[in-house]
Formats: sequence, C-alpha cells, structure tokens
Amino acid sequence: MREDVDMAEVIEIRATVGEQVTRDQVREWESRRATVVLRKLASHLGSRGLAELMPGRSVEALLAAPLDVQQTALTELKTGLGHAGIYAMLKRELDVSDRMARAGVALSRGRTKHSVTRLEVPGYSAERFATWFNNLVTVNNEPDMVAACPDHYLLRGLPDGRQEVVETTGGSPMPSRFLVDYTRTEALTIPVDPRYPIQIAGQAFLDDGLTIGGVRHQFLDRDGTLHTLLTVQFPATLPGRLIRQHQWHLAAEFSNWLIVAAPAAATA
Repeated sequence: MREDVDMAEVIEIRATVGEQVTRDQVREWESRRATVVLRKLASHLGSRGLAELMPGRSVEALLAAPLDVQQTALTELKTGLGHAGIYAMLKRELDVSDRMARAGVALSRGRTKHSVTRLEVPGYSAERFATWFNNLVTVNNEPDMVAACPDHYLLRGLPDGRQEVVETTGGSPMPSRFLVDYTRTEALTIPVDPRYPIQIAGQAFLDDGLTIGGVRHQFLDRDGTLHTLLTVQFPATLPGRLIRQHQWHLAAEFSNWLIVAAPAAATA
C-alpha cells in the first residue's frame, strides 16, 4: 500500500462528477464509505469473527485509522471471508436488492438513467490503461478489483468470460449482485461518443438473464492526457440521489485503478 500511496502523490487525476472536484474530495467520499462498510463487517462478524480474520486489530482502531489503512483492512477482511462467506454474510440483503432490481426494471418499462463521471490524467495512455483494465478480469485479479472501492465486496472473472459483481451501488442502503457480459451491448442506451476511440461496454444481468443495466466506459488521448468518460446505466426508477452517489463511486474506483495501473499505463 505504501507504494500505491507514493504513486498517488505524483499522479494528477482531475475528476468531474457533475462539477469538477478535487482528489481530496473523492477521498473524503471514499473515507465515509469505508467507515460505513467497516461498521457493517464488524456488525456481521462480531468480535470473534473479526479477531479470526484480523488478529490483534479492533474495529475501533480501524475506524480511527487513515483511509489507506482502512482500504487494506477491508480488502483483507473480504478476501478472508471468501466468496462463500460474502454470500452468506449478505444473503438477506442480496435477496432484497434482487427483488428491488426486478421491480425497478418492470416499472421503468425500458426507460433508463445514466451515471456519468469524467476523469483526466496527464501522462497516461488510453490504450495502455484500457488494456490493463481489461486484463483485471482476464487474469482475475480479485484483490485489485475489490480494493478499488470500499463498496466492492466481490469482483471476479467467471470461466465463461463474464464478470461477477457484488457491490453497493452509489448510495444504496444495501449491496446487490449481478453479472456483466462484455460481449453484449444491444440493450445499452448509453450513446457512443465518436471522439472516444476505445470502448469497454457490457450489459448487467441477473442470474436468469434479466438485463438490469450496463456500462460503457470510453477513453481517448488528447494533448498527452488520458480522458475517460465513465457511464453506468440504471433503470429509470432509480432515485436521482443514488445516480449522483454512483458518480462518486466511479470517481473513487477508477482513480484507484489508475494509480495501481501507473507502471503499465503511464507514458511519462
């Protein structure tokens, strides 16, 4: 983590979530979410469970720790729980969010909303970063996928090429689970911006194949700077507050991925 922190100090990331915001503001959002998730994990695990996964650490100490320490602890806890542990811990919440997603799709009747975040990073290559990002799923680098945002519980590539995601979307009160198929885009309403030559897009499904949304992340190089147009599609019934909160989610996760990707993606 220390190496990532050092790298973060020299990388300039300009974020726009409706308005331009600073890196400190993005980290403040991330810190608030880290506190929420740490409390949730501590509540589910109890003192014995926490001690089993992280001996010698208390939730009080973690809540008072800097964000980078909390990020590491959260990744260790989620990795220690494993996939089955995550499923078991979140079973009730995932069941409720599944029903809510189905209701949202039905009530939306094909209408959608989009959560949009823009990032600019001088000295980065769009092609190199997109290759690195695609490789996260290809090589199934779960720690880097989970560590990018406190609201990530499980992200992994499946044998059929799809990506499984368990995360809290934006400001939702509970996490959800879905699959992303990057070979399917026919249900996306997110427009292709012809100025962005590199596209990473896919539809999000529930297990029975119901489309609940999708993503279209677009990248270009301009004057030595990587420009990203990050967009997530939701059913139109999703409250505007959650759409706005997911802009911060996108800013946090992609900023952290950009920092980790520096050795492969930076041109300077």
